[in-house]
Amino acid sequence: MKKTQLLVWPLSGLALLGAGLPNADNTTPAPAGETATETATGVADEVGGEVAGAQDHPARVYADKWGVIGRNTIGSPSATLRFGPYGRRNPAAFAATQPPPFGVGSLGIIVGSGTEKINFGNETDFAGRRLAQIFTLGYWIFAGHNSLAGVSLPGIALEVDPNVGPSDYASLVYLPDDATAPSAPATAAPNVWQRYAASATGSAWYATGVTGSTIGCTPTTPCSFATLKSLLPNAVISLSVGITKGRDNAFIGAVDGLQINREIYDFEPFAVFRR
Repeated sequence: MKKTQLLVWPLSGLALLGAGLPNADNTTPAPAGETATETATGVADEVGGEVAGAQDHPARVYADKWGVIGRNTIGSPSATLRFGPYGRRNPAAFAATQPPPFGVGSLGIIVGSGTEKINFGNETDFAGRRLAQIFTLGYWIFAGHNSLAGVSLPGIALEVDPNVGPSDYASLVYLPDDATAPSAPATAAPNVWQRYAASATGSAWYATGVTGSTIGCTPTTPCSFATLKSLLPNAVISLSVGITKGRDNAFIGAVDGLQINREIYDFEPFAVFRR
């Protein structure tokens, strides 16, 4: 039997009824490329239609430190906690029936083409964490477009002190459009929820600025997450971990279930849950 918890919004006092576990058709598979040690806790393993170990990791309200990072936002894009969206696993059906990967909501993102950019993240809780200690990164993307032609998907951005080269700052950015299976779905599709394993084989990352040039991981020559870690062995997260989108093609859609090692950050309409 699935558990349901009554979680209290810490800032406004509103009560939010959240599902303690994903439903049977909405589970999180073990991220591709993850080691046995990392999956031993069972947080990301799918067993019997439910997330194994989730009973031992109840959702906790975690909203106060997540939000739009203004200094990394350009123009007038939008990143809003919202209900849905529901995906269309059966394009021939009228109704959209695929729920968000966790709970009932997600992080809705709208970014125009050109110079617009947005970053939604956490500037507090990951500061000082070593890049070498991050083994699993992943998230789910919903692209609300009729076609993915000319669409650039949102990525993950880690602001770090690289401790390599002359600069003490760089952003490490995951490029879902350049990733290949098993990091990205074998076939990317619009209007459905699909999982991207940003730390798995086939991933594509680059470092901004002089750091990217120094290590050879640039937007035009991205490298895998494993390679990135080997080239930046002493890098530490400095300013933030977040979801980023822009400055290229327009995007309308959503993101959910950001996984960092054994913790999953579930974006819901009124809060962010840590599972």
